[in-house]
Amino acid sequence: MDRRSFLKLGFASSTALTAVGATATLSGCSETLPENGDWRVLKTQDRIMFTAIAPVMLKGSYPEDPEAQKIAIQKILTVIDSVIFSLGPHNAKQMSDLFMLLNFTPTRGLTTGVWSKWENASESEIENFIVKWRESSLGLFNLGFNGINQLLTAAWFGQKETWSDIGYPGPPYADVLITKKNL
Repeated sequence: MDRRSFLKLGFASSTALTAVGATATLSGCSETLPENGDWRVLKTQDRIMFTAIAPVMLKGSYPEDPEAQKIAIQKILTVIDSVIFSLGPHNAKQMSDLFMLLNFTPTRGLTTGVWSKWENASESEIENFIVKWRESSLGLFNLGFNGINQLLTAAWFGQKETWSDIGYPGPPYADVLITKKNL
């Protein structure tokens, strides 16, 4: 991609996200976080979206038991909220804009093909969205997919309970890493 194309993509992306944000705000779709709430960045609709997407993106590793799924998604959401908050205000705003795009029905439908609410979306609709964004020729969709994928996989596989799923034995013991003093 040459410099001119990159600048055009950046301008078009910024314009699209600004339009989505303005439309969502004017239509009442944007939600403010409760004061003193447990969530620092994620809004209710963001949490619903991740609850729908996580089992599809983490297929094969995500628990099948409904009770274990509730526990798993709560851990994932807590980690994602903390990570996005720690990225700083500018990056948190960009993630928030992405989530707004994915939660506002017209833009979600046009960009992902998922016209129903996330909680009503089928597994195949979500799989199609993931593939569409992952393999898109538009850099904005690729960036969106990578952001969501990295957040979910880091939040899930960063938990000690999931290490065996990927064959990670855990970090080496401290005495292996630290040179002992001669006595």
